Amino acid sequence: MDTRKRPENGVAMARTVSKTITISPPNLARTGFLTLAQELSGAAAPSNRDWLLQRFEEGYQVRMLRPPARGYIEFAPGRASWRALNGADRCVVVQCLYADGPEGAADLLWAAEEWARYYDFAAIMVLVGPHPCLCAPDLVTSAGYSVIDQTQCVSLFGKVLQGPLPLPALPQNWAARQAALGPGLVVQCPARSEERLAFARDLVAQGEQLGLCARIGLIETAAAARKAQASPTSPFSVVLNGQAIDDGQLTDFQILQALRQRAAPGHRQGTSRKS
Repeated sequence: MDTRKRPENGVAMARTVSKTITISPPNLARTGFLTLAQELSGAAAPSNRDWLLQRFEEGYQVRMLRPPARGYIEFAPGRASWRALNGADRCVVVQCLYADGPEGAADLLWAAEEWARYYDFAAIMVLVGPHPCLCAPDLVTSAGYSVIDQTQCVSLFGKVLQGPLPLPALPQNWAARQAALGPGLVVQCPARSEERLAFARDLVAQGEQLGLCARIGLIETAAAARKAQASPTSPFSVVLNGQAIDDGQLTDFQILQALRQRAAPGHRQGTSRKS
């Protein structure tokens, strides 16, 4: 359980400032944040600088641990969150959290909690699970977070800062979300990573070579991500004829193998060739 108290007379704030750096447009380049994010989170990192600068204008927040500690957290008000979560308008939602250990994660979560309290938010929410885009359970349980909801392999952990409040919930309609993408091959992808977009374009091109109707389902806004994200774990997903093939964990070879199998005779209902 997190025994640290709400900051009084600036004491707790000074402690957080000594351990974390607030990332903002003026210091984005010199802090080395983008390099750190790429190292810790791979393809999920916000390698597109312009994308991140646009998110700052919407209230998106980033904190990183002061070197030599390694870790960072991205969080946003519910209205600016890119995570599929219902009823989180009064909450701050962690977008991603990477740290070398529970102590660093606790310092990053504490920084997010301070920001949330200052702006009078009622709770902080974190999506937890085994997927690389989700937070590891040990990083949040040691900081006093508890399970609020679950869907498939994802758990929603939260900490109420002031209440009472109606608790947010995870969507449960994942099959319907995937079906809503329509027939053919759809590679759903946000515009945050140039590497991920290039990967999506390559998958679409190879899908077309297999005779599949193929397109990128680009997610361009936070509202669209909350409404249309097809995977509970990741903003990146590969969906063929309304059924998920990958949520960002398979290699390109594994995805192509799955597409070849699905494109084989007898496995192509609902799929048509592009003219």
